[in-house]
Amino acid sequence: MKGLSILIPEYNCDCTQLVRDLHRQCASAQLPSWEIVVADDGSIDETAVNQNRIIGTWDNCTFIRNEQNMGRAAIRNFLAEKAQYDRLLFIDSDMCIVSEDFVKTYLASSAPVIYGGYSIVGNHAGNLRYEYERQAEHSHRASVRQRNCYKDFHTSNFCIDRSIFIAHPLDVSYEGYGYEDVAYGDQFCRAGIPIQHIDNPVGYYDFETNESYMLKVEESLLTLYRHRSQLKDYSRIIAVTAVVERIHLHHLAGALFRLVQNKMRRQIVTCPRLMLFTLYKIGYYINLARCQK
Repeated sequence: MKGLSILIPEYNCDCTQLVRDLHRQCASAQLPSWEIVVADDGSIDETAVNQNRIIGTWDNCTFIRNEQNMGRAAIRNFLAEKAQYDRLLFIDSDMCIVSEDFVKTYLASSAPVIYGGYSIVGNHAGNLRYEYERQAEHSHRASVRQRNCYKDFHTSNFCIDRSIFIAHPLDVSYEGYGYEDVAYGDQFCRAGIPIQHIDNPVGYYDFETNESYMLKVEESLLTLYRHRSQLKDYSRIIAVTAVVERIHLHHLAGALFRLVQNKMRRQIVTCPRLMLFTLYKIGYYINLARCQK
C-alpha cells in the first residue's frame, strides 16, 4: 500500500508538539495514506508517558507503550514492522520541526534512503552538548555530508523504503548507547545502497545536563570499544588510539589519564572546554581498552 509512515521512537520525552506539527503538515499535504506511530521504549517518566497517551486519540496516529526497554536499534526495527505503508520517515522524539515544508521536501525525493540532517535551535551557552554540536554545525550542510555519505548518516531524521529497511534492519547487538546509526551507515555501504543527503533538518533544542551527557558519552565509548572491529574506519578515537599504540605510548597515556581523570571530568561538567572534552574521550577509550583486555 502506497503511503507514508512517520515513526517516532520515544523514551522519557513529551513529543506531543512534534506530532502535532507533523500531523498538520501531513494533513495539508493531502497524502492519500499516512500515519504517525509513536513507540514508547519502556519510559520510567510516567508524566511523559501520560502526556503522550493523547497522541493515540488523534486521527491517523498510534501510541504504543512497551513496558520493557528494547534499545535504540530494536525499537526502530519494531516500528518498521508495525508500519502500514511503503515509505518510512524516522524522527527522534526530542527533535522539533523547523520548516513548514518538512514532510513535502521528503516526499519530493524518490531516493531509497534520504538523510535530512539537523540544526541547532536556541542558545544554550555553557551546555556541553550544545557547545559540541555548535562547533560541528558547519558540517551539517548536505553538500558536506554527501562527501562522506555513509559516515555522516544518523537515524535522528531519515526516510527509507520499507522494503529496504526490512531487508536491512538495524543491528540489535548495539544494546548500549551510541553508534547504532554509524553501524547502520556501514550496513548501507557494504550493501551498496546509496544515501542521498538533503538540507531538510529537524531542530535540536532539548539539551540534557552536562553530567547526563558525560554519562552517555562514557557509555557510548564502551559501545565503541565492543564494536571496534566494525567501526574502526568510522571513528577518529579508534584511529588516534591506534597511533598511540603504534608508538608504544598507550601505557603511559592510560596512566596519565587515570591520574587526572576525575579532575578533568569535573572541569568539563562545570565549565565545558571542547579540547579538554576531546582529550578526555581519547584517554577514557585508551584506559577502557586496557581494562577490557
